[in-house]
Amino acid sequence: MRIQFEPDWVEKLEPRIEAYVGKLAEQVYNDMVVLCPKKTGRLMADLAWEVDGTSARIGAKTVDYAYYVEVGTRPHTITPNGKGALWWPGARHPVTRVEHPGYEGSHFMRKSLYKAR
Repeated sequence: MRIQFEPDWVEKLEPRIEAYVGKLAEQVYNDMVVLCPKKTGRLMADLAWEVDGTSARIGAKTVDYAYYVEVGTRPHTITPNGKGALWWPGARHPVTRVEHPGYEGSHFMRKSLYKAR
Protein backbone atom coordinates (compact mmCIF):
# COMPACT_ATOMS: atom_id res chain seq x y z
CA MET A 1 0.00 0.00 0.00
CA ARG A 2 1.28 3.45 -0.85
CA ILE A 3 -0.12 6.75 0.41
CA GLN A 4 0.68 9.84 -1.55
CA PHE A 5 -0.29 13.38 -0.55
CA GLU A 6 -0.94 16.20 -2.95
CA PRO A 7 1.84 18.80 -2.90
CA ASP A 8 -0.52 21.52 -1.61
CA TRP A 9 -2.22 19.41 1.10
CA VAL A 10 -1.10 21.70 3.92
CA GLU A 11 -2.52 24.79 2.21
CA LYS A 12 -5.82 22.99 1.68
CA LEU A 13 -6.05 21.75 5.27
CA GLU A 14 -4.92 24.89 7.13
CA PRO A 15 -8.11 26.98 6.63
CA ARG A 16 -10.20 24.13 8.05
CA ILE A 17 -7.90 23.84 11.08
CA GLU A 18 -8.10 27.62 11.64
CA ALA A 19 -11.90 27.52 11.47
CA TYR A 20 -12.04 24.63 13.93
CA VAL A 21 -9.63 26.33 16.35
CA GLY A 22 -11.70 29.52 16.15
CA LYS A 23 -14.93 27.68 16.92
CA LEU A 24 -13.28 25.82 19.80
CA ALA A 25 -11.75 29.02 21.23
CA GLU A 26 -15.13 30.74 21.16
CA GLN A 27 -16.73 27.81 23.01
CA VAL A 28 -14.04 27.90 25.71
CA TYR A 29 -14.42 31.69 26.00
CA ASN A 30 -18.22 31.44 26.36
CA ASP A 31 -17.84 28.86 29.14
CA MET A 32 -15.26 31.06 30.89
CA VAL A 33 -17.70 33.97 30.90
CA VAL A 34 -20.37 31.77 32.49
CA LEU A 35 -18.04 30.20 35.09
CA CYS A 36 -16.03 33.35 35.91
CA PRO A 37 -16.55 34.62 39.48
CA LYS A 38 -18.47 37.89 39.23
CA LYS A 39 -17.72 39.83 42.42
CA THR A 40 -17.26 43.11 40.51
CA GLY A 41 -17.52 41.92 36.90
CA ARG A 42 -14.15 43.45 36.02
CA LEU A 43 -12.44 40.10 35.36
CA MET A 44 -15.33 38.79 33.26
CA ALA A 45 -15.33 41.99 31.17
CA ASP A 46 -11.58 41.57 30.58
CA LEU A 47 -11.83 38.04 29.14
CA ALA A 48 -11.11 37.71 25.43
CA TRP A 49 -10.11 35.23 22.77
CA GLU A 50 -8.19 35.46 19.52
CA VAL A 51 -6.99 33.06 16.89
CA ASP A 52 -3.64 33.35 15.17
CA GLY A 53 -3.36 30.73 12.47
CA THR A 54 -3.72 27.34 14.08
CA SER A 55 -3.32 28.52 17.68
CA ALA A 56 -5.61 30.44 20.02
CA ARG A 57 -5.21 32.62 23.10
CA ILE A 58 -8.06 32.73 25.60
CA GLY A 59 -8.07 34.49 28.97
CA ALA A 60 -7.82 37.83 30.74
CA LYS A 61 -6.08 40.64 28.84
CA THR A 62 -5.11 43.13 31.55
CA VAL A 63 -6.63 42.21 34.93
CA ASP A 64 -3.59 41.54 37.09
CA TYR A 65 -5.36 39.31 39.62
CA ALA A 66 -6.79 36.80 37.10
CA TYR A 67 -4.08 34.26 37.92
CA TYR A 68 -4.92 34.33 41.64
CA VAL A 69 -8.66 33.94 40.96
CA GLU A 70 -7.84 30.88 38.84
CA VAL A 71 -5.29 29.07 41.04
CA GLY A 72 -5.82 30.65 44.48
CA THR A 73 -3.44 31.99 47.09
CA ARG A 74 -1.83 30.79 50.30
CA PRO A 75 -2.64 32.54 53.57
CA HIS A 76 -0.74 35.83 53.62
CA THR A 77 -0.45 39.21 55.32
CA ILE A 78 -1.74 42.33 53.57
CA THR A 79 -0.01 45.58 54.49
CA PRO A 80 -0.52 49.16 53.26
CA ASN A 81 1.11 50.10 50.00
CA GLY A 82 2.64 53.54 50.54
CA LYS A 83 0.08 54.65 53.12
CA GLY A 84 0.04 54.18 56.87
CA ALA A 85 -3.12 52.08 57.12
CA LEU A 86 -5.67 49.94 55.29
CA TRP A 87 -9.32 50.91 55.14
CA TRP A 88 -12.36 49.74 53.15
CA PRO A 89 -16.07 50.52 53.20
CA GLY A 90 -17.59 48.77 56.21
CA ALA A 91 -14.34 48.66 58.22
CA ARG A 92 -14.66 49.82 61.84
CA HIS A 93 -11.37 51.70 61.65
CA PRO A 94 -8.13 51.76 59.63
CA VAL A 95 -5.72 48.89 60.34
CA THR A 96 -2.00 48.42 59.74
CA ARG A 97 -2.30 44.84 58.48
CA VAL A 98 -4.79 42.13 57.62
CA GLU A 99 -4.24 38.38 57.81
CA HIS A 100 -5.78 36.93 54.66
CA PRO A 101 -6.80 33.28 55.08
CA GLY A 102 -5.99 32.40 51.47
CA TYR A 103 -8.25 31.50 48.59
CA GLU A 104 -8.74 28.07 47.05
CA GLY A 105 -9.13 29.33 43.49
CA SER A 106 -12.09 28.96 41.17
CA HIS A 107 -10.34 27.09 38.32
CA PHE A 108 -12.93 28.53 35.93
CA MET A 109 -10.43 28.66 33.07
CA ARG A 110 -9.36 25.04 33.50
CA LYS A 111 -12.97 23.88 33.82
CA SER A 112 -13.87 25.70 30.60
CA LEU A 113 -10.96 24.18 28.72
CA TYR A 114 -11.65 20.66 30.00
CA LYS A 115 -15.35 20.99 29.13
CA ALA A 116 -14.42 21.77 25.52
CA ARG A 117 -11.87 18.96 25.46
